[in-house]
Parts: sequence; C-alpha cells; structure tokens
Amino acid sequence: MSSAWTKADLPFLAKAMDHKHHVGGKPRLEREAAAAPATGSGDKVNGDISIPQPLTVDVNGTMTPADYKACAMVMAVCQNMVQKSITDAAKVAGIEAADALKNMNAWVQGYVDFPFPFFNFKDTQSDVYYKADFSLTADPDVVESIINIKGVQGLKDAVVGALKKSGGNLASYEGTDRKFNYFGVITAYNETEIAMRVIKYQMNLKTTVVDSLCVHYSQTNLDTAYDTYQFVADKDLMIKMQAKMGDQLIDYMATKLLAFVEAFYDKELGNYQKNLADLLKGGSS
Repeated sequence: MSSAWTKADLPFLAKAMDHKHHVGGKPRLEREAAAAPATGSGDKVNGDISIPQPLTVDVNGTMTPADYKACAMVMAVCQNMVQKSITDAAKVAGIEAADALKNMNAWVQGYVDFPFPFFNFKDTQSDVYYKADFSLTADPDVVESIINIKGVQGLKDAVVGALKKSGGNLASYEGTDRKFNYFGVITAYNETEIAMRVIKYQMNLKTTVVDSLCVHYSQTNLDTAYDTYQFVADKDLMIKMQAKMGDQLIDYMATKLLAFVEAFYDKELGNYQKNLADLLKGGSS
C-alpha cells in the first residue's frame, strides 16, 4: 500500500473537496471567513477543559447498524485529525501540546474550519441557567433540565461521564467556589441525517455548604452556561470513505487523509493550521 492516497484513489472525496473549497471560484476559507463564528468573542463559555480530554457520545437513532458503524468510524477519524491539527499548531505557537488540547476554543475552531467535506457548520446557540441553594440530591429535576440542552440527545450521558472523570462530587467542597469546564462532541445518527454538536459547557458552584442544620445536605449557588455548534454530516460520503478505509487503524487513516489534503489543498490546510496556531497564541479569554 502506498504511503498516501491520490485523487485517483478517492475520486468521490476529491469531487466533494473541490465543491467545498472552490464553489464560485473562491476558496471556502476566504468565502466563509465572515460567516464562521469567532470562538471566544461572543461566547458565554471560555477557558480550559477541566478533564484531560474531550468526551464523545454517539447516539444511533434510526440508522442501520452497518451504516452506523461506517459513519461512526469516519467521525472518529475526523476527531483524531482535529486533535493532531491542534498539537501541530501548538508546536508552531510554542505551546505545550497538553495545554493546547485543553483549549476549548481551539477544538471548536478545529471543527468549524475542518478542511474535509464530511460535515459542514450549520448554526450555533448559547444559554445560561442559574439557581440559588442548589442541591445535587434535592434537585434531580434541575439536574435533568440543565444537562438536557434543548433536546440535544446524549448530552446527559456525556456530562455525567465528565463529572465522574473530574474526580468526585463537585459540590462537596466546604466554603469554596468551583468551576468546571466540559467539552464534548455529541453525534446523532439517523437514516436521513447525521447531526453533530460540538459543545462547550461550564458549571460554576459557589459558596458550598456541606452541613446545614445538622443534617448532611450539600447545597450551593449554581450557574451554568453553554455554547453549542451544530454541524450536518454527509452520510453517503462517509459510507463510501469507510468502504475504502475498511477496518484499518484510525490513527493510520487520519495520517493518510492529512497527506491527501496536504498534497492537493495545501493552501487551505495551511490556513487551517495557521488559524489554530494564532488562536492558541492568543490564549483563552
């Protein structure tokens, strides 16, 4: 097997990339620069992730098991590529890779500007929630409402998983303030559409009281905020790509795909990596 694919190997991908990058005769990154969200500027959530790495949740709705397996594999390759691009950009910016991978805005920008046509940015939404004297045990309905963001399927499982990875009950710190930043990628696979949401989620717990009125009762002032970015994925393109990939290792396939885009779209890839490096140099607001 050759070290890199060519356009002849992946004609369906080359055609889709040409369409995405050069519709109307202008490069996509120039054409859509004004429309893409500037992460960190108007967002409600900023700062570094509170856990070592982002969490992903895949939810299969109405897609067949075979199609779901194929599409989920390609999405895993895409996440691997975003991660590699962030670490490569960190080298250019003179930043430790581990620090760069905690930058939520870099992850969002990595998905928004992703140079492959497997998914396209659609829209963004933000919201906040506040409740005084919040208790994890006394307010289960509140827990349900704040981690089920406007019907974003699978978010509850992702947030609960993030809380567990954070090392315990975040409301169990007497008299302290705690801030928890979570970043996740939630992908819902349906027969007619693949909907992906990239989510920055922040939970602030303030003035925690562990024992109230001689009863073991944890309470805190709670405020949460989130920014979420929606993408729509191309199911047919993913299935064709997975058929070409087979069951080869994801890391290896990501390297091959990066070599493919670098060989034929080096300007777009260069802009993509430069934008990530510039974001990392600017730090988190």
